[in-house]
Amino acid sequence: MKNMNKFCTLLLIISTSIAGTGKSIGTAGGSELLIPTGAKGVALNGANTATVSGADALFYNPAGISNLSSAVETQFSNTNYIADIGMSYLAFASKMGANTYALSVKSFDFGDIAHTTALDPTGASKKTFSPSFVTVTAGFSKEYTDRIRFGSSLKFVNETIMQTNANGVAIDLGVQYTHSTMPLNLGIALKNLGPKMQYSGSNLEQTMQPDESESGTITENFQVIAQPFDLPASLNISLTYQVLGAQLHGTFTNNAFGFNQFNGGLEYSINIAGVEAWVGGSTSVNIIDDDTDGWDEDITKNNFGTSFGGGFKLPIGAINLGVDYGLKTSDVFGDTGVLAFNIGF
Repeated sequence: MKNMNKFCTLLLIISTSIAGTGKSIGTAGGSELLIPTGAKGVALNGANTATVSGADALFYNPAGISNLSSAVETQFSNTNYIADIGMSYLAFASKMGANTYALSVKSFDFGDIAHTTALDPTGASKKTFSPSFVTVTAGFSKEYTDRIRFGSSLKFVNETIMQTNANGVAIDLGVQYTHSTMPLNLGIALKNLGPKMQYSGSNLEQTMQPDESESGTITENFQVIAQPFDLPASLNISLTYQVLGAQLHGTFTNNAFGFNQFNGGLEYSINIAGVEAWVGGSTSVNIIDDDTDGWDEDITKNNFGTSFGGGFKLPIGAINLGVDYGLKTSDVFGDTGVLAFNIGF
């Protein structure tokens, strides 16, 4: 318990050092790291950080990876994100002795985008390109007692646009604690902590004629230096209370480069003849700081509304087959649906 108190204190100190306000919006990149995975996490808006488990936990709180329901667990999900962007996610988690390890790959499909230039601003050439955004995450978790779990993960981020790309690394740290006498769970996760990323590549190479030079002067080669950008670090503090067979979730998210948020959710699970089923829903609100009082509502409002979903897990011999669906509503971007398949061995 003393070690856990020290760990929580460390996370709070780090969070204070990176904490931002609404004025920080738009000053960070790597926003694909914030897009949620898994259907249950989407349905609950990530409010279940204190109890998330298995392959799902690799994104929300790596401490929960060790809470596997099977020796080996895999998950595949497909998300229809905003602006017809597709996201595919594959995760794998396995117990190895006293530890549990996990690996995931998240990739985005932006479709074909018209290639425009200063000489061809309308894309009359009919040339197209498709950006590639990929995140590979390796995670580790250990259950120190029947009440305390700790986990960490290392992320490798790649963003490629034609012949220009940016690479980065980030770490997540997490802990989960179960109260000894009360039906209460605590989860803390520090996410996306890493150095700045910066774009480079041949697309940034240009040629120009020196200023005030005479006609016919040989052009000079130069390279545009892209501005480095921060990763969207955050600290999530979550509580889950079980009452009357349901779980009440609440999570406070301290965003270093955006408005802080509170997510609240309700989850109900039932087991009938060995078949486990769940339904749940949640909502989130932005917490507006004093420095942004008087800002236009279009900037301060949360563009996403309520979320909900459900799923089941069916044992078939030595295999547990699970299917989950989550839906996040939005009047601005349209609804986002996630269909996830889970297989446990």
